[in-house]
Amino acid sequence: MKLQVLPLSQKAFSAYGDVIETQKRDFFHINNGLVERYHDLALVEILEQDRTLISINRAQPANLPLTIHELERHPLGTQAFIPMKGEVFVVVVALGDDKPDLSTLRAFITNGEQGVNYHRNVWHHPLFAWQRVTDFLTIDRGGSDNCDVESIPEQELCFAAVTPATDLHKINELFIVYAHL
Repeated sequence: MKLQVLPLSQKAFSAYGDVIETQKRDFFHINNGLVERYHDLALVEILEQDRTLISINRAQPANLPLTIHELERHPLGTQAFIPMKGEVFVVVVALGDDKPDLSTLRAFITNGEQGVNYHRNVWHHPLFAWQRVTDFLTIDRGGSDNCDVESIPEQELCFAAVTPATDLHKINELFIVYAHL
């Protein structure tokens, strides 16, 4: 199976979560007109009366080609990742109940000005950086264990190598994820 890495958009990503961005979003002014507030860009959902955490995760670049051995999900809360310095990153997601449904496996690349908020129970690859060490503002649930991990040993995904000058408009031609079942 061949799976293309698609540019991240709210429409394409909506089954998996929210795209956190200001492009084409409504805003209103606050602070005497000095600030544009892009309000309520993602649903933060926390169950079992736990608390919301705001953290910074420093992710290392993945070695290419990337082999995916597992996916994880968080049944008790959403999880958001927002790059702090405008870095591009890749997310791999799938739907499914007890196990990932590999027929729904998708890969998306951000434009450097987007973050993601995974819905509860959405299977995803653990966070990694793409081209350089990346700090992510992370919003998720604090409390007891909230991470299910599922091995997918028969699934291998390989990303094509890229350079920082890659034209994101040509992403479908340059970034291909191969899934060998």
